[in-house]
Parts: sequence; structure tokens; C-alpha cells
Amino acid sequence: VMADDIETYTQSSAQDPLRGLSSCLHSGQSSRINCTYKNEGSSHSYEDSSFRITLGGDSFYGVLDGHDGAEVTKFARDTLIHEITKTSPDPRVVLEQAVKNVDLQLHERIRPLVEERASIKIKISGAKNTYEAWQAYPDEITRLGDIEDQIKGGTTAVVAMVKDNVLYVANVGDSRAVLVSLGSTPPNDNNVEFQIDQLSEDHTTANDNELDRLAGLGLDKQQIQGTRRVGSMETTRSIGDFGVKWGYKDFDILSNATNPPVICDPYVSQGLPINSSFYFLFLMSDGVYHAVEEMSDCVGSDSKSPDPNLRIAHLLHEQLKSHRNCQKAAENVLEEICKSHRDSWESGCGNCCRRDDMTLLVRLFNNPNKLYGHRRNHSGTIFRSSFSFTSTSSGDTVTPQPPSSSCISDMISDMLDLNSSANTPKPVPVLRTNDGTSSPYTNSHTSPLSPSNASISPSQTVFNPESSEPYVQFGDDFPDEMVLGWIKEDLKLPDSFMASIRAG
Repeated sequence: VMADDIETYTQSSAQDPLRGLSSCLHSGQSSRINCTYKNEGSSHSYEDSSFRITLGGDSFYGVLDGHDGAEVTKFARDTLIHEITKTSPDPRVVLEQAVKNVDLQLHERIRPLVEERASIKIKISGAKNTYEAWQAYPDEITRLGDIEDQIKGGTTAVVAMVKDNVLYVANVGDSRAVLVSLGSTPPNDNNVEFQIDQLSEDHTTANDNELDRLAGLGLDKQQIQGTRRVGSMETTRSIGDFGVKWGYKDFDILSNATNPPVICDPYVSQGLPINSSFYFLFLMSDGVYHAVEEMSDCVGSDSKSPDPNLRIAHLLHEQLKSHRNCQKAAENVLEEICKSHRDSWESGCGNCCRRDDMTLLVRLFNNPNKLYGHRRNHSGTIFRSSFSFTSTSSGDTVTPQPPSSSCISDMISDMLDLNSSANTPKPVPVLRTNDGTSSPYTNSHTSPLSPSNASISPSQTVFNPESSEPYVQFGDDFPDEMVLGWIKEDLKLPDSFMASIRAG
């Protein structure tokens, strides 16, 4: 089950489509639906969602973990995208207000139901017990049940923003954002040193700060700790869940609270300037790290660390090292976790009888090709990307002119996805001419984009006289930064355009 479908989102947002929205090329995402192993199937519909988009020079990422239906999750996701892409001088304020505004807009949608619910409760308040209420007000009790079903849904959310080369994170609930940074020792094929930092905060009853907040509302901290729930909730903060937020007096354990115990106020991290030590960031729903925790509790577990964040970071690192591809890394890590979790259940581990919905999103900052060396093309000689541009000619001189942005985008998309598996000799970039011959590049900066600088003989025309479109084909073994440098230098592109390319 794929959780992010940008094309579907933009097509369905007919009222206010986000123009310029595109999927982030430096990220990958994978999801799995919940499963109860004994019954060989899911216990409820898929309720997670996610997004990974770029707009202008900024990037935005999010993972949402819904409960009691997927409707709130879908609404929250679409609304969050609109809210976090608003322009503001303070990204932290944008993130905080985005979460609050989503919750507010959701409440406005169901306000009539909340008011009707309150009216019915007043009407039936004279009944001594539930049976008497059913006898006296059968229609009202039936309607009350329908309303409860419509307002009980909710979702957690963790959101990351990269703006002006600074990383910001906000969350509400227990979905996590974890940053993996490189250590001081240079990585090699056999070893990499890195540290992990959880940039989000778990809003659960295991959080002492949240327990203190609830105690400040008049609730019994020990009782909350014992049940590990806030009414019917496993989290202390969320988007939606108005059945608990506005109906908390109906829960004995919450009835003494002076204000709603479950709130939507997010935790927002300080901005972190991105530097060369940043390796990758991953966002995940709690189903991912809970599965790892459950396996580590099993007798005979081969988990390398009791810390699920560290364990998942190691798994992602190994996949990035092997495949140099975020999407493949996310897919393979979730596949491994799901398989190991089921294997643990089959081995008799009672903790692993079922798994929840899982979503894992990875954003890469440091190119593995730079850390471990570039992977070679399987043949070493295949040139699978070509680039055409208009030109003017005078004698034997060719002057390239900047092509259209769509042409540049197609080329960049090809060049930034040049991953392969075999270790073969590095291909030599060559110039293909219209007479069918080839010539290697020997110019000063080995650019594959400047025919006028290439060392070719005057007899080899580098453009088609009929179309005036010379073209260059280049090997697929160049590091990303080198390619971006060529693009900027040879096509005279502005810094703002290059920033957009790097972000996207």
C-alpha cells in the first residue's frame, strides 16, 4: 500500500491546487498495512498517510498515523500540505500554526455534530441509567451512536521542513522523526560511525512532561500511568479525536480534569542548519518502531540494539550502502522488519502476534556515492542519457544556447538516478557527432555539455545543419555534484534555479 500519491492529490484538489508541487527526488517512502498473523489478514483498513514534496526551493515531508478510520488522516494530510507551504519569515511558527489550523478546520467541519451531540446528552440526562435512556429515548440514543462514530477519528502527525538549508521538525502524537549524522571518523566500506537524534517528542503517558501536564489539570498521574491511556486514547496529543477532546467528562478517569486533557499543540524543534555531517532523516509511524521493540523483547532475538531508532538507522544505512537509493532502502527495511516480526511470532513470541500499519519515509542529505564511491554501470560503455540544445554557428565555432527548463529537468532526472550494481571500469564521456563518429572529451573541466570547448577536429560537425541542434551523450558514472556543477557552469543557470534543483 503506497501512502503518498502526489498526482492523485493534486488532481483531487480542484478548489485550490498547488501548482509547482513535485515529489522530492532525494527521498523514498514505503508502507505496509496492519496484519493479525493468526487470522492471516488486516484488522482494519489502512489508516496511515504521508507526503514528500518540493515547492520552489523548499522541501516538506510528513507521516500521519490515523486511528478509528482513515477520513481524518486524509483530511489532515491534504490540509497540512496547504498550511505548511504558506510563506512566512519564521518556519517554526508556520509548523506550529499548521497543526493547530488543521485541527481547527477539522473541528469546524464537525461542529454541527458536536453541538447536536451536546444537545442530545442534555435531553437524556434525566435518565438514571443506560437502559432507562434506551427505553425513553430510543431515537436519540441511536442518533448519538451515529454521531460518536463520525467524530471519533483522529491522527498523529510528524512533519519536517527544509527551508533555506535549515531543517525544522514538528509533531503531535507518537510518530517520530530521527536524524542520522556522520561521526568524526571518515566512513569506509567496512565501517561507518554515526549518531542518532530524535527530533520529535513522543506525546504518550510514558512522557514525564505529559504526565506533569495532565496532573496539572487535576488528573491522577499514577492512575494514568497504570492504564497507559487517556480515556480511549493511547496518545496525549493528536489532530481530531473530538469524542475525547470535548467528551472527556464522560470518562471516569478524566472527569476531574479542569480542561481537555488531549490537545493538538505540537512540539516544534529548533532549526538545525544542514551541514556535511547530515546523513539522512527518517520519519515513521509508531507501527515501525513498536514492531522493532516487540522483537527485541523476544527470547533469542537477534536485534542489535534495544533502541529501535538506532536499529532502524542501522538497517537503513546498510540498504543505502548497498543500493544507493532511498526508495529501495525504505522498501527493503520495512520488508525485513515485517518478515522478522512474523518470524518471531512463528517462533512463539507472544508480543509479535500482530503488527500495526507501518509508514517509513527517508530523506537523504549525504550522497552514499560520495561516502563509499560511485557504483559502476553494468557495462561501463552504455550512454543512456542525451541532451539536445539549440546553437548558433560561425565557421567551426558552436555556441550553445540554454534549453528549455523541461529539457533540463528531464536530463537532471536521468542523471540523478544513475545507480547500478556491478563494479566495472568507468566509462569515458564522449561527444556523438552527426556523422556517426565519436570523440572523447579532453577540455579543461571535462564538461559533457560544452561542445565549443571540446577537443574535436573541424571536420567533425557538432550540430545538424538542418535542425541546428547539436547533442551530447554522456556516461552514467558521474557524481551528482559534478553533474550539477556542469549544468550551472555551462548553461549559465541562476543560483535560484540551482537551489530548486538541489532541493528537489
